[in-house]
Amino acid sequence: MALEVERLGSVAEANRNQWNNVVEQSELGCVYHRYEWLRAVEEGIGHEPHHLLVSKKGNPVAVFPNFVTDLGRVKRLSSIRPGYGGPVTMTDEEDALEMLLDAVGDVCRGTVLYNELRVYDQNYVRYNHFLESKGYQPTILSCRFTLDLTRGWDALFSEMDSERRRGIRRGHDYEFEVVDEAISEENCVAFYEDYATVADRVGLPTHPLAFFRELPRLEDRLKLFTLEVDGEARGQYMYLLDEEQSTLQHLFTGVTEDQFEYHAPELLHEHAIKWGIDEGYETYELRGSPPDFRNGVFRFKEYFGAETIPLLVYERGRPAPALSVLNVGRSLTRRLEP
Repeated sequence: MALEVERLGSVAEANRNQWNNVVEQSELGCVYHRYEWLRAVEEGIGHEPHHLLVSKKGNPVAVFPNFVTDLGRVKRLSSIRPGYGGPVTMTDEEDALEMLLDAVGDVCRGTVLYNELRVYDQNYVRYNHFLESKGYQPTILSCRFTLDLTRGWDALFSEMDSERRRGIRRGHDYEFEVVDEAISEENCVAFYEDYATVADRVGLPTHPLAFFRELPRLEDRLKLFTLEVDGEARGQYMYLLDEEQSTLQHLFTGVTEDQFEYHAPELLHEHAIKWGIDEGYETYELRGSPPDFRNGVFRFKEYFGAETIPLLVYERGRPAPALSVLNVGRSLTRRLEP
């Protein structure tokens, strides 16, 4: 039976259960591929969706989420921002991939000059030669940090940098508790103010408040932990529960500088790591950073004893020479950085 590919102007045009079933049954699917995350991005950020779906006998067998995002004066087709994407398949892998990547070319028109696949799972490397044959070039623009939760808390704690261990111990000098908050619109909106303050401090782009209003769509895939010291809130961390990857992902930070004195980052990480172990997750992720040991965020996360894992991005210019122009711009930007 022939495969059929269709382009969706919103993931809402797909059947939610069928879409998520492809993500869950594929080898490379992650929480960012799921229907609920894509809807939150569509409704809360407003990126133009161009999702692709391959069906066989009317049943979805492969999905490929994409959004048009800004890149200076031009645009790129991203799979995906925010988050990670790439094509995922259940069956008919090679034929489905061929159809999906061919369909991407039809989307890249006008000012959409680039196409990128931001992949989370390192096993996407199995597509490396295939993607190169389609004109994609791999690059590493960031990395993530992971802890193996199957080793248990004591082993993980013993391998942390002495400064991290000292921070955790000093945090225990306070009377504190960590509260598991309900994933409600009210709590997500309340989290936003400190999140935006932190993002501004470290020079990261800030997602709009509207996006946080949409996050309760992912209620069963989110955790919001609040550190309370002497009954006062002293910082929050938000987490994604990536069941597909058996990973507890630190998603957003709501710990401001004035809360450092309570060792909020260390205590929240400690609580979340122990919670993840108790819940049977295999991996704890401290999220990403530039791949540069001189970067403060890189060093902070490395000091937790975490393994550094490169995040692959496959890029293609549309037309092909456009990618060379993008890479020249990146090189100039790095040289001008202080």
